[in-house]
Amino acid sequence: MIVITGAAGFIGSALLAYFNEKKIMDAVLADNFETPFRHRNLAWKYYGQTVAREDFQQFLIDNVEDIDAVIHLGAKSGYLHEGWEQQRGDYFRLHQWLWRYCVDNSKPFLFASSAAVYGDGSLGFKDDEETSLRLEPHHPYAQMRLKVDNWSLIQKEQPPFWAALRMSNVYGPNEYHKMNNASIIYKGYNEILSYNSMRLFASDHPEFEDGGMLRDFIYVKDVIKMIWFLLDKKPESGIYNIGSGTGVSFKDAINIVFEELMIPRRYEFEPIAESLKDSFPYQVALDISKIRDAGYQDEIIKVDKGVRDYIQKYLMRGEFY
Repeated sequence: MIVITGAAGFIGSALLAYFNEKKIMDAVLADNFETPFRHRNLAWKYYGQTVAREDFQQFLIDNVEDIDAVIHLGAKSGYLHEGWEQQRGDYFRLHQWLWRYCVDNSKPFLFASSAAVYGDGSLGFKDDEETSLRLEPHHPYAQMRLKVDNWSLIQKEQPPFWAALRMSNVYGPNEYHKMNNASIIYKGYNEILSYNSMRLFASDHPEFEDGGMLRDFIYVKDVIKMIWFLLDKKPESGIYNIGSGTGVSFKDAINIVFEELMIPRRYEFEPIAESLKDSFPYQVALDISKIRDAGYQDEIIKVDKGVRDYIQKYLMRGEFY
């Protein structure tokens, strides 16, 4: 059986749905199941059992013979909050514990990372070891993710297969609970419905118009297929960018939302916060040649098609994946 942490969250619940499509019905889900959204994300899905966060490590110890792999997606999204320093330390210690568990018991180990580790993009967006060890992102959340990635890179003892999943701007069904940390597509859909307009960042860069900053948007359906590929094929261990490889502007992405809602485009532009200016990337397009070279050949859904699918099949119907 496969153990998924953060299983009731956005990507975890979508991954479970994909596992069901692959006839995998016995996954073990670890999360905090006290809030209602977690049950909504898991509705109509099949799994073996749930494990509370505080019982998770003991469960792994007690069921070591039955566990096939650990997929660690559990962590709060990238913002600062009360108790942040404690959470950062707890997350790193849990990662170290899971790493040791997978080493000692020969279990594949996949874990979430973030494209935020690339910071302002001055060193590029390539998922090789040399670049990773040189990165110095400014945001504490990105620093936490990078610390975990680079610690994993330099370990002499490693699981039989491991992969750090550097995910970019993921959007799609099951993100409805994320509020401020939801994708700009989801926030745009709700903001346009409410106000007939959309707020985006103004640009103070001569090469980019207001709202013209580029991001590597990727539909969650592609994310879970890439995770499945890595788990199933187990290519060379290491860091893998999970993105589309293409930069699309915020404005172009939101234009699709306006079109789907049949509302005339209207934007309001606000300055980039001073705290973000020094590390704000104006263009992000992840280098995905590594996962391509490893054998992943599926076509990646383009933003226009992905956003339309998301709106028509899920947001307009109130559906989950």
